[in-house]
Amino acid sequence: MREIIIESFGTPDVLRLHESSPPVPRPGDVLVSVAYAGLNPVDHKMRDGSSGLSRMLELPAVLGRELSGHVIGAADDVDLASRGLAIGSPVFGVRTDDLRGTYAETVAIRAEDVVTVPGAQPDLRTYAGLALAGSTALTALEDDARLRPGQTLLVHGGTGGVGQLLIPLALQAGAARVLATGSAANAGRIRELGGEPIAYDEEDWVARVREETRGRGVDAIIDLHYFSTFLPSLDVLADGGRIVAVPTLADITPAQDRGISAHITRMAPTRGRLELLARSHAEGLLDVEISEVLPLAEVARGHELLETGHTRGKLILEAHA
Repeated sequence: MREIIIESFGTPDVLRLHESSPPVPRPGDVLVSVAYAGLNPVDHKMRDGSSGLSRMLELPAVLGRELSGHVIGAADDVDLASRGLAIGSPVFGVRTDDLRGTYAETVAIRAEDVVTVPGAQPDLRTYAGLALAGSTALTALEDDARLRPGQTLLVHGGTGGVGQLLIPLALQAGAARVLATGSAANAGRIRELGGEPIAYDEEDWVARVREETRGRGVDAIIDLHYFSTFLPSLDVLADGGRIVAVPTLADITPAQDRGISAHITRMAPTRGRLELLARSHAEGLLDVEISEVLPLAEVARGHELLETGHTRGKLILEAHA
């Protein structure tokens, strides 16, 4: 089979197409023929060595955290029928603390990390971009922001992979309003998702938030950018508000020093969350926008696009192009 490996940390050039033997499932694993693998910012940070997860990799390593595909086998201790994972069934999922990667034509993944995809002919491209971003969004909303019905949320980065899921999920959770920063060119997409766009490249977003909330501020902020947005965000939180930074290397001490409740999101996928995401997507409540589908051999270009920090929606690798 083909897979993408890195033998050292560095620029996208270290990503290499490699021929290898199919994986042997460990106890608790299912074997999945990968249709598509999602690309995420954490991938390029693991590739260049800046992510804390990089220290846990054994080189050569395969990168990638999420996938969609079809079940083709399992370890002897896995009862596929009891898990609803029949041979040939479409699945999607995300690796948690398992760093074996997903940029490959076949993977062994823990049965707990995948769920079946509903529908007769599901679009597996969209499911490949749903698990990690969706689990991150739900963790940020439920565990960290603790958003309650009737509250107001500000999202920085409303048209990225996570941002486009945060907006509808927050509204489904009962948010009264979701303000979302993005470029003026992407304002229409934010409106489609039910959010209220703030064009950071055409207006002062701090002043706009104050205007929209009549000086009160928002109840919660989920900051997907952090570097240029975190500190100014502290001035637009309502009393008792919470701020959540999604980049794992964020420094939240400036907020804590001011007595503000601040958290860094650690993605916490569960079967229940994956099933909720699958059901919501199948029912049309969650729309996963795919910006581009790349063949496995063009993964380096995908990483270059990720590193710009301005991709809209999800980048996807097609494993069997």
